[in-house]
Amino acid sequence: PIFSTCLNLFTNKHAKDMHDRQIHTLTRICQMFEGGFFVADLPILREIIEHVAARVEDGLEAFSMPLCMLLGACSVPFVKETASEEYRCFEALCAMVRTLGAQLLSRDRHVQLAAGNMLVQYAAASEGQPATISYHHQVIEHSGMADNLALALKAAEDIELFDQLLGLVLELSRTRELASQLVANDCLPTVVGAFRVGFKTESVSLAVESVWNMAELVAESTAEISNLETVETFKHLFDELVEHGHRQQDKELRNQLLVLFSYLASHDACHACFAHSGLLETMMNVAFALESDQPLSTQVKHFVLTNAHEDFEMKRTLMHLVCLMSSDPACTEMVANHPSFVPGMVLYIDERISEHPARRKFTKQQERLLQVQCLACLFTLVPQCPELFREIDGNQIVLEFMTEQSEETLRSGCLKLLLNTASLPGFQEDLGGRCVAMMLSLIREKGLHPLHIRQDAICVLSRLCWGCPENQQVVGQLQGVGVLTSNLDPEGEDVTVQSKTEPIVLSAVDVLWASVAGNRDNELSLDDAGGLGMLLSLLETSDKVMHHMVTSCLCELLENKDLVDSVVRWRSERTKRGVVPMVLKMWEDETVRKEEEARLKVEMHQQASGGKTSTALVEELTGHSLHTKLHALLGQLEFSTEEKLSAPEQKRLLEIERYLALEDAVLWKTFSDELLEEGVRPVTPDHRRLHDRFERDAKITEELSELVLGVEQREKEDNEADLRRFYERVHLEQNAKNSTARRVNQGAPTSTRTKIIVDSHKAQVFPALINPQNVAPPAAAGRAATPPAAG
Repeated sequence: PIFSTCLNLFTNKHAKDMHDRQIHTLTRICQMFEGGFFVADLPILREIIEHVAARVEDGLEAFSMPLCMLLGACSVPFVKETASEEYRCFEALCAMVRTLGAQLLSRDRHVQLAAGNMLVQYAAASEGQPATISYHHQVIEHSGMADNLALALKAAEDIELFDQLLGLVLELSRTRELASQLVANDCLPTVVGAFRVGFKTESVSLAVESVWNMAELVAESTAEISNLETVETFKHLFDELVEHGHRQQDKELRNQLLVLFSYLASHDACHACFAHSGLLETMMNVAFALESDQPLSTQVKHFVLTNAHEDFEMKRTLMHLVCLMSSDPACTEMVANHPSFVPGMVLYIDERISEHPARRKFTKQQERLLQVQCLACLFTLVPQCPELFREIDGNQIVLEFMTEQSEETLRSGCLKLLLNTASLPGFQEDLGGRCVAMMLSLIREKGLHPLHIRQDAICVLSRLCWGCPENQQVVGQLQGVGVLTSNLDPEGEDVTVQSKTEPIVLSAVDVLWASVAGNRDNELSLDDAGGLGMLLSLLETSDKVMHHMVTSCLCELLENKDLVDSVVRWRSERTKRGVVPMVLKMWEDETVRKEEEARLKVEMHQQASGGKTSTALVEELTGHSLHTKLHALLGQLEFSTEEKLSAPEQKRLLEIERYLALEDAVLWKTFSDELLEEGVRPVTPDHRRLHDRFERDAKITEELSELVLGVEQREKEDNEADLRRFYERVHLEQNAKNSTARRVNQGAPTSTRTKIIVDSHKAQVFPALINPQNVAPPAAAGRAATPPAAG
């Protein structure tokens, strides 16, 4: 009843000006419900708050305190008469929160503070539940209160009110949906602006955590602040923390700020802002201030350079962030010109200066973590500034470090670094025979090194030998060809890693191709070690993934004609046939695969109308077609073999021999049609050349058809000759049987004539019983009784 009485005091025309009585009634309400309002009373309570707020907006300051008291009472959890009452009154709660959110825009500062405090209490996680499943957050989401919060945050001039609103922003930013509303209402730039207030104020810590929540929950949020103004704001706060932030909480805030750096660095467009604002240089200065022998532009205090956990993590994070942005041209130039960043990383893997003051500051565990981090960063940075790395003798330092280290993680990091840098200009010569010998040692000692270490060593050796005759010669001198050949057969590997043997076999083919092809001595060593036979067996048994590389490797090896005989003599363990039949079978399988792929594209409506363009044909013919590689392999064998091929195999071999000519004809025709569609017509000399070319292509096709017909005709004649010989042999055998029976009948007595007739009948059925010396063995007789055509 008191709510109705109070509402009548505001709505009745006779009592609406009785301000003292209205204030007294409001005070009584707050005293009666200091333990919280009932959920059932929220609709009428909302109307009372709206009337009181209207009085405050009209300038009646006497209503300011009662309104604050009402808002304070609302901060106490609402009382539920039944367990589900709060869920059944969802709309009433949303309307109430919407009304309370409107008070954030009140003209009275105390009302704004009271409303902000109430909403912070309501938005906080209740009953120990995380904010992500809080029912209150769902109410706030549907109330649309974030609009008023954004307006109040932008208009706030009082630091206390601003902190109150930032606290509310922090609570709302813990839920993805509310964080999205804050970002949509353009709250993020205002919150970022709070970074300039001063790092020792509560505003900065609230703002940093709020921005972190929004960046983590809303993917598109960082794109809105990825600009130069935001980066300069971040730099301002970072400089303050580096110069004056000596407290534990200051270092924690600094590391939280680095997390925000990582969100901005995830946008490529923001990398140049780091360079232009000077933040990138500051980050490099702070990361390697201890290691620098030259004065830096940033004054880094001693309390930042300790081995405490926070400072150590800051160092590692700064290294990672700089590497993340090093691909940008502006950032690359700054990294390459910095006096201590790349040299400082090399310092931690240089065994000659293990007693450097910067290294002695850290524990052994921290030093190891830094070494792993430096190797990972150099993996990214060295391709960006190879000349700088060579100037500081980085290659020899890495080799020396890998020699001294036996730990698997550090050795793996060195190998990955070498793998990424060995093919850079000048690095093959710098690494030279010493690196080749180290890689061969790792590959040879299978029992001492895990599979992934040996695979990385094989890949590094491949990069070192590719196009470098000096390193290829070192491989031969160290008898490395046999070592590399043994990796083509994964039978010796542990059964627990059989599923991982395919990559190392692929790597072995690559390193053989790089280190053997083109070096005559190594090619002969490969033949002596049985490597050609192993490559051919691998080509027969491997999946399609390896066919391209193995075929290309064989084609280049067979440039040495001394190896052709070994390839010709090879026989498959499965079929007992040679190379040419195997390649013909692979050709047929690839043709079936292409036809199936084209059929699927048609069914999925992915087939381009009008067929392939000339560009697509060239790309397929020169790089993506296994047919081209198989044609080259058979070309090294001159498209001939001493084995007897069936008629279909002979026809296929003839088609393969003219494969490039036929594909070239298709390409010319396609290109000519494309020019005609574009309105480009040839002049008379070009037209004549095209006409001659098309005639020559037609003759090639006609010649191929004639050759195929000739093969078919020869096959038909051979089948007929075999059939005639079969019937002649059958007739001869039958005549021999009849002649034997007549001789026996003529020489036998009359009394035994009946027995002779029976024996003659048996002789026709069982000829071996009468004349065994003239009868072939049973197996041969069975084969002779089968017509060749039927076989």
